Amino acid sequence: MRTKELRKWLAARGLKCEGCAEKADYVTLCEQNKDAPLLPPEEPPADAGKGKDQSIEDLLASMKGMPGMEGIKMFTADDLKNMNPEQMGASMGGRGGRKSRAEWRDELVDFYSRYGLDDKIAGVDAALDKWKGRESRMFDALYKKYDVEIRAKSDAAAKDEV
Repeated sequence: MRTKELRKWLAARGLKCEGCAEKADYVTLCEQNKDAPLLPPEEPPADAGKGKDQSIEDLLASMKGMPGMEGIKMFTADDLKNMNPEQMGASMGGRGGRKSRAEWRDELVDFYSRYGLDDKIAGVDAALDKWKGRESRMFDALYKKYDVEIRAKSDAAAKDEV
């Protein structure tokens, strides 16, 4: 038997090899307990089959670590509640892909212009040099830093529409 099979054999009898470092240790414990009775199989919990009744938090938690789910960001209601519209759009894939420096520059100039931060436009090239290769993170930091200005602009736009 392989070591994994030996561990299963022991577990089926309610035994665990504490301090076993080599396969020989498992074999010795199995030989010493070869007459040990099998434990009855455990019944699954009563709520194990309630897939539809499972809460969203439980579903999201169960998806962590799944192959193919590494790059997927999971949001709770609190995360979304604390985001301004710009952050929400950016987090949900509003921007992405490989952009050239000119495209990042245009986007940064547009950001500063849109929110009345015209005094920052002179430092756009220096910011792009500092954040080279991490421009998406730079925008995440900008959305967080200028959250008050962004919310004020969004609120003003909402009042103008009414």
